[in-house]
Amino acid sequence: MKKMNFNTRAYVTQNGQLMIRVRWNSKKNEVAFSVGYTIDPMKWDSTKQLVKANTTHYISGKTVYAREINNAIRTFLGHIEEVFTEYSLHNEIPGNADLKELVNEKLGRNKLKVVEDDNTEKTLKDIFSEFLQLRPKEGCWSLQSQYKYEQMWNQLMGCDSNITLEGLNQSKMLELVNWYIKNDYHNYTITKQFRTLKSFLRWAVRHGYKIQPGVLEFKPNLKMVHRTVTYLKYKELMHFFEYEFPKEKEYLSKARDMFCFMAFTSLRYSDLAKLRTSNILDGYLDFCTEKTDDKLRIALNEHAQKIIDKYAWYKGDTVFPVPSNQKLNDYLKEAAKLAGLDREITQVYFKGNTRHEDTYKFWEQISCHDARRTFVCCSLALGIPPSVVMSCTGHSDYESMKPYIEVADETQKMEMDKWNTHQYKSRIIEKLDKMDSEQLKKLFEYVKEIA
Repeated sequence: MKKMNFNTRAYVTQNGQLMIRVRWNSKKNEVAFSVGYTIDPMKWDSTKQLVKANTTHYISGKTVYAREINNAIRTFLGHIEEVFTEYSLHNEIPGNADLKELVNEKLGRNKLKVVEDDNTEKTLKDIFSEFLQLRPKEGCWSLQSQYKYEQMWNQLMGCDSNITLEGLNQSKMLELVNWYIKNDYHNYTITKQFRTLKSFLRWAVRHGYKIQPGVLEFKPNLKMVHRTVTYLKYKELMHFFEYEFPKEKEYLSKARDMFCFMAFTSLRYSDLAKLRTSNILDGYLDFCTEKTDDKLRIALNEHAQKIIDKYAWYKGDTVFPVPSNQKLNDYLKEAAKLAGLDREITQVYFKGNTRHEDTYKFWEQISCHDARRTFVCCSLALGIPPSVVMSCTGHSDYESMKPYIEVADETQKMEMDKWNTHQYKSRIIEKLDKMDSEQLKKLFEYVKEIA
């Protein structure tokens, strides 16, 4: 039997990106499959033939994580090996065309044959394709909403590429849980993906498809801890806002301004990027959110107005020259590091039954969404009522605000303690102002002795 070689190759495209392809070759034959991802060359590990761990990739308007791309690569390689294993039972080797067809079949890539019989039962893939055609129109989905369902489907196929609606029972759901754990997913992520899967299944039920008993009631029995809410405290925010970056780092100043504007107004990145001058009227932001279509009216504080005035020179279609989400997040990490935002944050999480604890500095993980959290936490800590904060953010209920309120309570307690200390500080300063030089000298000597 011929020796089999499996490897992953990255081909450079015309725009300088790397297109990932999985390849089988021998001395005379080669069959290659496009994995469907193009990445930054700096994020490819040529030694491991995988994407570098813990990297993020902005592909066709979507944020894709390294783990997802690497799982796709491993899936391709696994299917190639399966085909060769099946042929080896008969002491044969598949031809190039056979290999390509069989691997694509295992991946669910082969085009469905047109079925003339209307009574033919639809496959789970058929139902999901119908879902992706109809549901976005029913719910006016954004691209990000559709992407999360496609991501869930790819993971389901990774667990069992031959799964059927009839076979999707409680045992299969448990098998899927174990697949996630085996592939190193956080319990929090697993729970979220099961919610997405069940959302699709509820749609299927509404459209007359029958699912197995107990599937919608299935809940992964996973240990969970609340994620630490990451945000800038008021003093940290104002320090970042006023920090002077070197002239050669002007792009960091712009990234900081975009973050601070979101922190002063509660805007998401998607709303900041599309904000127009027509949305600013009489000291208010008046706009409809991109994500939830909420109609919001937010009063501009003086800090937000300063940023608007600073960019009055910009004559584009939007208020600010906003870079892409990925670039802005990258610039923010550099800006926050330079500004010294190095407060340590610890996140505790579980993968299966294994407890993990990661500690990192704030600048290492800062992103655009931290600005919105900063707005909520700082507003509550400053004493602004939750109902007013919710009117700015568009949160529809108290439960969605609860994690922020619990964090803000601790911050507020520290801030309110200033009431207790200010009276003593003011009296001390008043007394010091009345002392002559001899009295001050004696006081200094006394403090020096007890220090």
